[in-house]
Amino acid sequence: MRHLRFVFIGLLLLCMFRPQAAAQLDSFTVTLEELTFPDFPGLHSGAVAKYNNRWIYIGGRTNGLHGFLSPFAFPNDGKNNSAWVFDPTTQQIWSADLSTLPESLYEPLTSSNIPFHQDGNVLFLAGGYGWSNATNDFRTFPTLTAVELDCLHDNIVAGGDVNGCFRQITDTTMAVCGAHLDKLGDRFYLVFGHLFDGIYSVKNPNGAVHRQVYTNEVRSFDITFNDAEFFISNYSALRDTVNYHRRDYNLVPQIFPNRSHGLTAFSGVFQYGAVLPYLNTVDVGPSSATVVDGFEQHLSQYHNAVMPVYDSLNNAMHTVFFGGMSRFRIDAESGEMLDDTLVPFVKTISRVTRFADGSMVEEQLPIEMPELLGSNMDFIPAFDVPTFHQEIIHLNQLGNQRRLAGWLIGGILSPEPNISTTSPASSTANTRVFEVYIERGSADTGVVTQTMKASPPIAVFSVSPNPMKSQSEFTLRAAEAGSLELSIYDRKGAFITTLFRGNIQPGEHRIPFSGNGLASGVYIARARLNGSTKSLSVLVNP
Repeated sequence: MRHLRFVFIGLLLLCMFRPQAAAQLDSFTVTLEELTFPDFPGLHSGAVAKYNNRWIYIGGRTNGLHGFLSPFAFPNDGKNNSAWVFDPTTQQIWSADLSTLPESLYEPLTSSNIPFHQDGNVLFLAGGYGWSNATNDFRTFPTLTAVELDCLHDNIVAGGDVNGCFRQITDTTMAVCGAHLDKLGDRFYLVFGHLFDGIYSVKNPNGAVHRQVYTNEVRSFDITFNDAEFFISNYSALRDTVNYHRRDYNLVPQIFPNRSHGLTAFSGVFQYGAVLPYLNTVDVGPSSATVVDGFEQHLSQYHNAVMPVYDSLNNAMHTVFFGGMSRFRIDAESGEMLDDTLVPFVKTISRVTRFADGSMVEEQLPIEMPELLGSNMDFIPAFDVPTFHQEIIHLNQLGNQRRLAGWLIGGILSPEPNISTTSPASSTANTRVFEVYIERGSADTGVVTQTMKASPPIAVFSVSPNPMKSQSEFTLRAAEAGSLELSIYDRKGAFITTLFRGNIQPGEHRIPFSGNGLASGVYIARARLNGSTKSLSVLVNP
């Protein structure tokens, strides 16, 4: 038999959140079935593409969770040296050894935590963290590699030479890992992440030296790729050292309430001054990246498998998160929210829904992953599942039959929730493959953890001029009355001074700012009103 016949059923019903709209809202059921896939290798933290109804996998790791002590947190014998082709229908597997490639190609292609994006027949890989013979150390590679998928697929399956299937350029702005690469319209977006050079070590007992620099940016650019040319142009970056200081998060294609297409960055790590994940989300559009006020994601904070589903009739955007690692979980018996600051591996399957009015809710579904799985796992949409845009599943075109939505592959399998401080080597790379099925219809629901106000208290927060000259002025438009605090922080998030603290009424407010004796440089202005926060960067140049 092709499937192991155990089933995990997720039952979702939106009328719990909006009783008045129950008759109109579309609901769906999620089912997981394990697909018997003999000899599927353990892989995670690499790059995935689809071609010719098959999967292609490059880079990443073949061992489990990385270690936390020098000198070998990322041992070379745990990196994936092959490019793989998998056929989910016949369960056939092909591979090609990449060690025959020139070193400048081989090393980035076998690195981990690679930002990647498939654009038609080309898979673009940026950065990645791995060993460099040239520097005799670990590094984040300053490269952008283009993989021609038809060439790679055909040569791997035929046992041919794959050397001609890759092209590469060097660019320091691509030296990022733990980020995501995506595309909106004709432009590419390299969102958040960090540059990490040197041996990874937390306690650093053997004198290991490393350099870690968060990008704090949403970088955008054009890529020209054809038979004669391969280059980056029109580069720009949005920078925010308070809100964009994160890596190892989830970046998910979204349809926003105004029906425009964008991306949402969910959670990520680490907060300033605390080894804790962020809980807020950031919406990325063609020319903006905005923190979502008033909503916190509690049930999934690290990179894991995600499935976006859009209800176009009701303009409701759903994002389903499969397992992974999470600071919080909801106790099944008491309904209590439990907080574990070690951020353990979890079995939780959760969903965040954004409604047409902009409000958001999160729920823990009444199903779980079969084991502590999901971290660094990938969701691959089915080849024939109807999509609305950029592989967002179109709920209203599924019909009334149960449909294959996609597959869950790879990731890290942990034997216990918390192993990072005790035995990370006890974890392994996951070899199990799961089919994800989706079916429209009425269903039971999970436990709702939070709702978000549709209209945030701070509607507008800006400063002009910026860079500041002799004097600038903050403009803030409040949607409601309350206690406002406007403070200045340095670019690392350390508090400097408070410009205003007091009660305000709804409407527009102006607060002068002359630098307050600050040295030249970049600072963060943060306005907080009734628990809602907005931040922006200010360049002081007295």
